[in-house]
Amino acid sequence: MMKTTMKKMNKVLDFEIVVYIVMTLLIPLFVTKGFTHEPSTAKHFFYVVGFTLILLSVLIRKKRENIEFNYVHVALLGIGMAALLSLITVASDNPQYLRYSLEVALYTFFLGLTAIYISNKFNTIEKIEITLLFFIIGASIVSIDALLNFYAGWDIFLGKVGEPFARASARSTIGNPNFVSDYMGMTIPLVLYFIISRKPLAFIFKGFGGQLILKIAMVTLLAPMVAAVFVSQTRTVITAIFVGNVVFLLAYVFLKKKRKPELSDDPAAGKFRRLSLIFLAIALTIVVVLAFLYLTPSPLTGQGDINITARLEYALTSSGSWKERFSAWENSIAQWFDSDNRLRIPFGTGIGTFQLYHLLYSPQVLASNPDYMIVWNNFKRTHNDYIQGLSEMGLIGFFFIIAMVTFLVLKFFKTLYSIDNKRDLLLYGALGAGIFSFAAHSFFEFPLHMQPNLMLALFISALAMGKYFAGGSRKLDLPRTLLAGLLIPLAGALIFLKASAFLGEGYFRMGQTDQQYYQAYYNQAQSLDVSALQEVRNNIDSFTGSYSYLADVSAYMEKKGNELKAKYPGASPIELLEAADNERMSEISRLKTEINNRLRQYDTLMDRALQYYNGAIVNFKRSNRIYPVLGKPLWYIAGLGMKSNHLEEARNNPELMFDVLTGEDEFTSDIIPEFKGSLEVIPLPEREIRTLPFKDIASVNKAAFNNPELVNGLQLYFITQLQMILDAADYYESSVILFSERQTPRILGRLYTSVNSELKKYYNFIDTRNSLIQSAFGSSEEFKKIVFDTIDMAAEKALYWFDLAVRLLPGTWNRYPDWKNVYLEYMTSIETVGRSLAEKSQLLLSVAERHAWAAENMGPDSPGDTLQYAIAWGKNYLSGEELNDYKSKLSEIYSRVVEMNRELIRNGGSITETKKEEINTLIGLYESLQM
Repeated sequence: MMKTTMKKMNKVLDFEIVVYIVMTLLIPLFVTKGFTHEPSTAKHFFYVVGFTLILLSVLIRKKRENIEFNYVHVALLGIGMAALLSLITVASDNPQYLRYSLEVALYTFFLGLTAIYISNKFNTIEKIEITLLFFIIGASIVSIDALLNFYAGWDIFLGKVGEPFARASARSTIGNPNFVSDYMGMTIPLVLYFIISRKPLAFIFKGFGGQLILKIAMVTLLAPMVAAVFVSQTRTVITAIFVGNVVFLLAYVFLKKKRKPELSDDPAAGKFRRLSLIFLAIALTIVVVLAFLYLTPSPLTGQGDINITARLEYALTSSGSWKERFSAWENSIAQWFDSDNRLRIPFGTGIGTFQLYHLLYSPQVLASNPDYMIVWNNFKRTHNDYIQGLSEMGLIGFFFIIAMVTFLVLKFFKTLYSIDNKRDLLLYGALGAGIFSFAAHSFFEFPLHMQPNLMLALFISALAMGKYFAGGSRKLDLPRTLLAGLLIPLAGALIFLKASAFLGEGYFRMGQTDQQYYQAYYNQAQSLDVSALQEVRNNIDSFTGSYSYLADVSAYMEKKGNELKAKYPGASPIELLEAADNERMSEISRLKTEINNRLRQYDTLMDRALQYYNGAIVNFKRSNRIYPVLGKPLWYIAGLGMKSNHLEEARNNPELMFDVLTGEDEFTSDIIPEFKGSLEVIPLPEREIRTLPFKDIASVNKAAFNNPELVNGLQLYFITQLQMILDAADYYESSVILFSERQTPRILGRLYTSVNSELKKYYNFIDTRNSLIQSAFGSSEEFKKIVFDTIDMAAEKALYWFDLAVRLLPGTWNRYPDWKNVYLEYMTSIETVGRSLAEKSQLLLSVAERHAWAAENMGPDSPGDTLQYAIAWGKNYLSGEELNDYKSKLSEIYSRVVEMNRELIRNGGSITETKKEEINTLIGLYESLQM
């Protein structure tokens, strides 16, 4: 019997099946501490590598491959082709982003090919059941890990991941609690199949004892899976699992009547039937008990920390929950239906572009739906895979998506009714329940963007449409050379692209870690207050200040004589003076040692901070060079460029000053010099990004940097620091091409305001130093013109970026409190960079109007800070009719939002004292305009 089992096992578990089974465990569970950024990136890579090994095995074994397929497979390949066609618009709109979209498009096409393989390869019940078993094992580990995340804040693979009883902690190795529950939603019906089926995996678990062990294992694994669904608290998945599994069980009950029973020739069939029913009852009991425990306050819910009913009620009764999704959906449609780019209608915006364009199209959505402002979220996905498919792949892609879903549904029900035996009916129903779960979840989330979920969804869908159940309506006989010519280049390209993505993100994650350590060491060093320590040491050395008593024995005796007399009773005057001198010298030594130790500690901490700072720069640059479409490393390098470690690097280093001013320093080597796409799509002020105002004049006057008198007399170190700020701005602008971050325009507004302000001071400084300028650069007027033009440029860009900041994101400070004072920052920038009173007045009124409009739609909120600033500015700079006209316009701008806030006070309700104070301040300021 053992020999027969092994022979059967060898027949089922060929090389290709073994590779796929390894993938069922490796892909959901793989994660690397300190190197994982997006959990699915490495998993994509392993999926491609795994199927490349399978492909090579097929090419080695067979000279020709007979393939069966149907319309579902054709539609799936059509989606891949639509993804490739969508690159047309990416190449036009943003060619520097093309590599990322190409990677996603090729992978989408590759997935269609793997689905065809699965449908053909898994053509026996043994192959199917053994593979499903390993999917279940992997899912059970994921669920146990999620429970450890939730209850202990600890992860099997990553260690500490968060606080106990925090929903967000239950990410497991999938990366998001919503998709942990989605993975369970596809797996739980498969567990039920193994429980209900009379004799699953019969070639391994032949007898009653073996089936008993298998079913005990299944109900044991079911418990953490169900618990993981509850702690994830994903409303859509809970609903989809309930509906899908109920329909699955009911369909099986009603359709099994005329089907061939399992084990019809086995005399022990009744015993296996009773075993299945007993364990089904146990499984349902587990589900009911866990549902009761998780839906009521209990130790499992942290006495109410988990409140699933409240989340479900919120989804059903709160408009905010729906508006948050509608906002993203309408944004996706706005991207697709852009009137300035009709090429997007057939081809879409380009696959993988929503994450880049969402913020850019938010103003359009918020303008037509201001009530979305208070629920806006910085989504990187549409939270509806069907709408995102329409947006990114256009009508062509959407046609194939609808075709695939339609053919899948029609084929599924046609096959369901044609199945002639109960076991296959049960398995097919389980597959259907899993398909329903991820398909329903895809209406409100993006489960198929997570590789483990995608792999399992593709597998169960391909099985349902595959040779074992449905058979192919079409057949194709392909020679090995044709397959190799098509698939090997595709697999090779994908291995390169996915490996680059994995390594690029890994080094980015290492850079983030280094940056965090740098900041921690730097902050700890600054807490020592080194200037105060140096002052204390100087006071000790010079015996001044509070340490004057250490100057000599008499001063020491005057301060501590009584202590010494008590310490040395009976000592003679001479002995006491000798003791005092020894004590004094000892105290001086002790104080100096303490100060020096703390100063050494400061130096050590700063050395460690510098090591991590340099490590962060190296890793971010390495990340960007390996995977130049990530964008995030550029953003983080920009931030590090504003740190004192970098800004002070050129002090007393004229050679580095020259390199910085001419753009030859290593730090700036990753700046993207020019944007090659459409400025109508990516909101840069101009195509040219690199800003080097002093490059030409410095290049032809290098000798000036070897003259200390000129370097110091013209403070070339100062303009070097300003160039470093411009370099940071260039990095931020470079990141805009590849990475959407709401803070970027605001940061750029601040940087250019600072450059404008500091260069104005510098212009006044050099205005009386014409002879020095001529000695250094030949022409004082040319140098001054460069400074003046840079002041002007910085003013324009400061206003541009602050304007973009409030245009892209006018409100949402309820979710992002740091955004609340952005309008006030914009106003202060106008005061700094504005050229004339008329221009400043016009701009301030414009900002006030936009802030008032945003505040009206934020609750309302109280825009008292900008009103106060605008009033104060008017009083300081305007008078007479100009002031009256200005105040009249302010009154008109704020009238509606003031009245809305008055209404809040009149209606009472749950308004905090702080909020009341803000409203009363706003009203008081507004009423002062009438005086």
